[in-house]
Amino acid sequence: MSSLSLSSLVFIWLDRRTGNLPGGNQKLKEKFRKLLSPIRQFDKPTSCLDSIELSLKDKCILFLTSDSFADEEFLKKIASFPNVYRIYIYDQQGNNYPIDDANLAKKMGSERIIQFDEHLYKQIILDLIKIYSKESDQAGQGKQAKELLESAVTLINTIDDKDEELQQMEKYLLSRISYLE
Repeated sequence: MSSLSLSSLVFIWLDRRTGNLPGGNQKLKEKFRKLLSPIRQFDKPTSCLDSIELSLKDKCILFLTSDSFADEEFLKKIASFPNVYRIYIYDQQGNNYPIDDANLAKKMGSERIIQFDEHLYKQIILDLIKIYSKESDQAGQGKQAKELLESAVTLINTIDDKDEELQQMEKYLLSRISYLE
């Protein structure tokens, strides 16, 4: 990933219930729109794969799917795309997902198999902060570096009840921003 801009990040959600049907996870989608907008929604794996491969190849992707599409071979295919940064499974059933593929393990990891909305939201924020911080380091001392760090702080502030980890991260980011000013 090089010279990331905030507009190059895309959130993809593959789920049978992502449409405007009852139970379409509207509250969760609204929370995610605070992080990244627009959300690209798919309810068919083939159209999702085609979009990643053809029209989103210049974007950095955060990919979310539900347990219904969390087949290991499909997830390996998603992980094989270099522009897919992280893979999340929204698993309300508590299933077990053995990961024997190194690339998939790197992009997903057990901390991204999540059963509760709040944990999913926080993990995505933590991953976005890592992306922004890394890109800020690469941007040096300029305006882009400061904007990336400010975006990371804004993400933290979307959480009403910040735990110790987020409070410490916010202090660290604010100190980096003040150093750049």
